[in-house]
Amino acid sequence: MKVGILTFPHAPSLGAMLQMGALYHVIEEMGHDVAVINYVSDKVNHKKTRTITPKTILIEMLSKCFLKSAKPSYQEFEQKLKMYPSQVVSSTEQMSELSEGLDRIIVGSDQVWNPVVTGHDLNFYLEFCSEPEKKASYAASFGYMQADPEYEEKISELLKDFAFLSVREKDGQDIVKSLTGRKAELVLDPTLLVSADYLKGEMEPCHRKKKYVLFFCIKPSVGLREKAEQYADKYGYELVTVGGRIKERFDPRKHPEYGVGPKEFLGLINGAQCVFTNSFHGMAISVALHRDFFVEFSSDTNSRLVNLTEMLGMENRVVRDKTPLEEKIDYTHADEVLQRERKVSMQYLEKVLQ
Repeated sequence: MKVGILTFPHAPSLGAMLQMGALYHVIEEMGHDVAVINYVSDKVNHKKTRTITPKTILIEMLSKCFLKSAKPSYQEFEQKLKMYPSQVVSSTEQMSELSEGLDRIIVGSDQVWNPVVTGHDLNFYLEFCSEPEKKASYAASFGYMQADPEYEEKISELLKDFAFLSVREKDGQDIVKSLTGRKAELVLDPTLLVSADYLKGEMEPCHRKKKYVLFFCIKPSVGLREKAEQYADKYGYELVTVGGRIKERFDPRKHPEYGVGPKEFLGLINGAQCVFTNSFHGMAISVALHRDFFVEFSSDTNSRLVNLTEMLGMENRVVRDKTPLEEKIDYTHADEVLQRERKVSMQYLEKVLQ
């Protein structure tokens, strides 16, 4: 079966890259001819807007001179995946034409139905495809507690046209139910569907001389950083951050890692004594690689992180007013849960790809 994955190719996002690669790997292992649909929408925005000033221009110039770029690592990761077509497409007409050459179109995972990310691009609801039997989602996420009211009627119409529906969070199930009357399957994010051996095979091992705590946040958090610093100081570890301001590059007390793409990110998590994060994929990869971690909920990540911590019974790893108990994680229960949920997720994919 020829399968196209509609997600966010070429995105400057570690989570977007890793989930895309993981879903691709799983479908390929199932024996199908899989490709990532090479769709880049002008509406999609993965970067926060910022004011352009002489200062920001200077910082950008200095960064290019002194900081390692992650772009080559992202490109190397994507080169392992087949793109369909080989050149980027960006219009609904082009998408409609290429859909004719596919047996199934799977949209997901990640926040493919988050209007803040997609800019209300309805192609992510497969508007371009006129054949319902080809339409499926895998672990799609709205990113928010409800669909955009302005687009509810159209989204409802498009979702009802899907032959197969699955989401990543319970809130997503509720949204689909309210819009279509259907119960979407709840499945694992692809990064939790693959084996640790697969992830380790994709990583660039970290060779830092000293033991370290890893700090990775997609939303700034002074409080979480302070807790990570306190933890590192208590045990005599270095505090390593993914990225950082340019002045930290020249501060011997700081330990930023620049040029971090998917393979370096996996290596950093795998080598860490503990991970402090408010990122869904920061936690997901930590779980997949059996690392100790602490997670902080933020307004942008609550739904998916709450679901994941509750499912795995890891509420005691959530940082609130203070750092929780610093005991090592016993992954026995979490592994049992993941084994069960992987079976459910794989059964769903097998049904989609019959």
